[in-house]
Amino acid sequence: MTVKNTQRDRINSNCTPEELGRAIAGIDLASIPPEKRKQAITERLVEVMLATTDSTEERRKPNFQLALDTYGQLRRRRARSQIII
Repeated sequence: MTVKNTQRDRINSNCTPEELGRAIAGIDLASIPPEKRKQAITERLVEVMLATTDSTEERRKPNFQLALDTYGQLRRRRARSQIII
């Protein structure tokens, strides 16, 4: 049996629940197609995490690095799709 320490893997942020609520409420979901809403909310969560995590120790955690890589890939994919050849 393997025990996983989720508290150790958690990324500490200085974002309050009210700030997070305002950030999520700022998304205009009416203009986003229903199949892409989950992606839009996930991207906003990552943006908030990136903006509110100041500690270099927290930024070195594997979960933070994975979220950062995924966010970058999504941004590059979106920018690539807007290039007109």
